[in-house]
Amino acid sequence: MTRPTSILEILHPDGSTGYAILNRTPFSIGAAADADLRLAGSGLGPHQARIVRLGGRYHLVRERPDGRVAVDGRPAAEGVAPLTDGSLITFGPGCAVRLRFRQGGALAPAGQDRLVALMDIARSITASIDLNDVLARVLEGAVRFSGAERGFLFLKGPEGLIPWTPDGIVPPNLEVSRTVAEEVARTGRPLDRDRIGDEGGGSVTASIVRLRLRAILCLPLSCRGETIGVVYLDSRRALPHHRPELPLLEALAGLAAVAIQNSRLVAERLRAERTLAFAQMARGIVHDLRTPLTSIRGLAELLLERAAPTDASRPHLRTIIGEVDRLTGLTGDLLQMSRDAPPLCREALSIDDLVRRTLASLDVRLRQRGVTVELDLDPAARISADAPRLVRVLHNLVANALDAMSAGGTLAITGRPIPPIVRLIVRDTGGGMPEEVRARVFEPFFTHGKRGGTGLGMAIARTIIEEHGGTIRLESSPGCGTTVTIDLPAGPAVPREANATGSTQAEANGSTAN
Repeated sequence: MTRPTSILEILHPDGSTGYAILNRTPFSIGAAADADLRLAGSGLGPHQARIVRLGGRYHLVRERPDGRVAVDGRPAAEGVAPLTDGSLITFGPGCAVRLRFRQGGALAPAGQDRLVALMDIARSITASIDLNDVLARVLEGAVRFSGAERGFLFLKGPEGLIPWTPDGIVPPNLEVSRTVAEEVARTGRPLDRDRIGDEGGGSVTASIVRLRLRAILCLPLSCRGETIGVVYLDSRRALPHHRPELPLLEALAGLAAVAIQNSRLVAERLRAERTLAFAQMARGIVHDLRTPLTSIRGLAELLLERAAPTDASRPHLRTIIGEVDRLTGLTGDLLQMSRDAPPLCREALSIDDLVRRTLASLDVRLRQRGVTVELDLDPAARISADAPRLVRVLHNLVANALDAMSAGGTLAITGRPIPPIVRLIVRDTGGGMPEEVRARVFEPFFTHGKRGGTGLGMAIARTIIEEHGGTIRLESSPGCGTTVTIDLPAGPAVPREANATGSTQAEANGSTAN
């Protein structure tokens, strides 16, 4: 029979989450060193509250008559409040940390019960295909099964390990032992450091001492021989199970990695299906719009030529022509998105020349907004690409940065070769964007806080970069600005004429027109 184990999720103001296991009753909470869960905050007493189990249910008991303790926003009446799964416990404005009560759990004593617990967690992980939901279940399951106080999940990115959080906002100073996480990501082997400080507990780094850790457990998330991330668990107390069963935990981590990869594949498949449906719709729209638009513009130009200089209709005719041109540009955008655009016309390009060419057309707007431009462009960064299309991508990125820096700021553009690619980074100091916006920024017709936009700019930018065999990614969070990173294949000088005629030399250089 599995023994249910309840936990407290410790919700810190920086967005990180810790965990405390209710391994005794009563379970004291307060500022005292001997409290079962020690919290800091003005007005918080040595023993502010305790959790007790009465009649098969958990209750929160207020220890101080004047103590501010609330459950789900309601003060503890008569000093006692029953707890149910998901109950949120707060301690007034003087304590920014909140606690969420989780009933039951899957931490079992040993043997067969541990296998049952593992299966419960596995079923929870595989019950969802949403990536963020899967990641949250992986982390929660690992913490519950191991008995750790805190848990963090890191995913591998181009620049190393990237912390994952449910809201996408990463705390600036994440208090973990990075050395351990990076070692596990590099070697692909789990690391179990139980009872740190005891004889045989292993070496102690500065971060472990600073965090006063007693146990660290770090597991690689590996799928088909590739490590895609790590689960990092630690505790300031010895884990409930001395040297947890690593084979079971590795099995859990392996299953989690497969679930994460499956979620990514599903998301990519859905995106591809949406793109295909959009392309079919776009082709039909463009076909139906272009002929009448050409007729409308021609007639408006004819009427404008015949109108007298003082004719009151002239401004209206110019408006018609301008709107027709705007709609014609939109049809071009739709064709670009449907991948029915003309083949790439590649030429040997310098990133330095490409960036300066783009900034020249936006110089007035940059000066009007009070934006300082910082360039770090390596002359050796050269590519074989379609210049007008890449200028369009850069123009869109810089224009977006200008919109984000309405009160001025800094636009930093870096370009350098990192064989076999050339990396271009566009970074602004604007207000940034929340995770729900960042996650959708490449979706067609998605706009946020921008007047008159079609919502196609970033979607077209990704299409153009992918046509060139490159990748584009965007990182942003509120108050931290936005960074767009573009990786393009580095290539030797390829004459425009050779590409236009489809020469074999261009093919040998991997620069065939798409």
